Amino acid sequence: KEKVRDVLRKEFKRGVDVVYESVGGEMFAAAMDALAPKGVCIIIGMMSQYTSGGSDANSAWVPSNHPGLPEKLLWKSASLRGFFLPQYAAHFKRHLHGLFRLMQKGQLRGEIDPTPFVGMEAVNDAVAHLQGGKSIGKVVV
Repeated sequence: KEKVRDVLRKEFKRGVDVVYESVGGEMFAAAMDALAPKGVCIIIGMMSQYTSGGSDANSAWVPSNHPGLPEKLLWKSASLRGFFLPQYAAHFKRHLHGLFRLMQKGQLRGEIDPTPFVGMEAVNDAVAHLQGGKSIGKVVV
């Protein structure tokens, strides 16, 4: 079984210019190590660290610990940017139309997790599948 960290090191010897990171934890650490000089990491979530809920950042996620992160960013002249989707709600409609057109033209494809979840009674299992890091693509109920 391959490790993401090893694959990134092998396939991107100069590093990765842009990282779209949604997992957190070990995946975030691997992404930071793989970031190229002047690279950018966009954090859009931390699925591996979600808790059972919460109304703010302190209660929604288990806090992460990444010693040496400021030094890595400085050494690489790299940057880290948070992107929390609800703060961009005003832009949804315009961009969803554009994404839909790309999908219609076959220029964009979304991956759907093959695990079947049917009916309202399957919602808890679907969320557990997603938050347990077992999903491949979008989870659909």
